[in-house]
Amino acid sequence: MISLFILWPLYIIGIQAERGGWWRLILPVTLVAAALDIVLNYTELTVLTWDRPRHGEYTFSMRLERLQRCDDWRGTIARFIEKYMLGPFDPDGFHVKVD
Repeated sequence: MISLFILWPLYIIGIQAERGGWWRLILPVTLVAAALDIVLNYTELTVLTWDRPRHGEYTFSMRLERLQRCDDWRGTIARFIEKYMLGPFDPDGFHVKVD
């Protein structure tokens, strides 16, 4: 679980690179966060969500897009993560596309 507390701050900092300009200087943080996200998506986050990534769902954000449409506890958690943990820090105001 400690790795999730490392990933979230790295996401908050790294996602700012999407703003462009001087924000691109934090691109190394973005790359570290992306690598950690991929590793955790196939290990710790698979165990926590009881859901394996499907083909093409390399990052947890890609999997959250699908999980948000679930009507069970996974969907509730996925919507919470998007609304309160990822979306507010994304320059666009949302991180995971919602249908």
